[in-house]
Amino acid sequence: MRDRPPGRACAADLAEILRRTREAAPDASISMTTNGVGLDKRVASLVQAGLTRLNISLDTIDRDHFARLTRRDRLPAVLDGIRAAHDAGLTPVKINAVLMPETLDGAVDLLEWSVAHGCRLRFIEQMPLDADATWARNSMVTAEQLLSVLRTRFRLTEPFREDPSAPAEEWIVDDGPGTVGIIASVTRSFCEDCDRTRITAEGSVRSCLFGDDETDLRALLRRDADDATIAAWWQAAMWGKQAGHGIDSAGFARPARSMGAIGG
Repeated sequence: MRDRPPGRACAADLAEILRRTREAAPDASISMTTNGVGLDKRVASLVQAGLTRLNISLDTIDRDHFARLTRRDRLPAVLDGIRAAHDAGLTPVKINAVLMPETLDGAVDLLEWSVAHGCRLRFIEQMPLDADATWARNSMVTAEQLLSVLRTRFRLTEPFREDPSAPAEEWIVDDGPGTVGIIASVTRSFCEDCDRTRITAEGSVRSCLFGDDETDLRALLRRDADDATIAAWWQAAMWGKQAGHGIDSAGFARPARSMGAIGG
């Protein structure tokens, strides 16, 4: 891989990272989250390198609203990326939308568009991981508020999970085949069944997004630790996973670092 200035990610290296990941784990499912801008120009090379699944962040399909939210008039570019992902065989394309008061009114339009275009939409409750620390439990849009809005236009079944440990509750829309997922980490927590971990940008394992406990794997790699040692440390991090994030408790303290600071 070409040398890059320290601390700077380079999109030009993404296909190479995917290729090396595929070589190291030939049978793994490799997914990526993107805003979709420019994806139409690169998706073929990413699939060739080993990409198998795709999540695209999209909170609204109203062009003016999109421009106000993102400060960029790039909705057509995102839609081009979604079409290109379909054409490249990355189906179903998953759409991630963060629930916010300013986007709630457009939720029905976003779901209608997603179902019509064969995308699997997932709404995500806003979590206390924002960089500007403005999140407040009493001002966030909840899953129940979203369901009330969606039911003004759609028939929704009782929820199910394809995998007991999956973060999203899935609802069948108008008798199917379309579905909508809701990741309600705050108000409908699934801590008891959660088996997710995250590798931070610095190479540490974080067993819960809402905690500050991290296990440094980068140091092990730099000491040439073998796979068994790294696996043991990672397993220990999982065994130490919190029983719950405690957002509803009076003593809840938000994580010290934002989502962006830990790498996504």
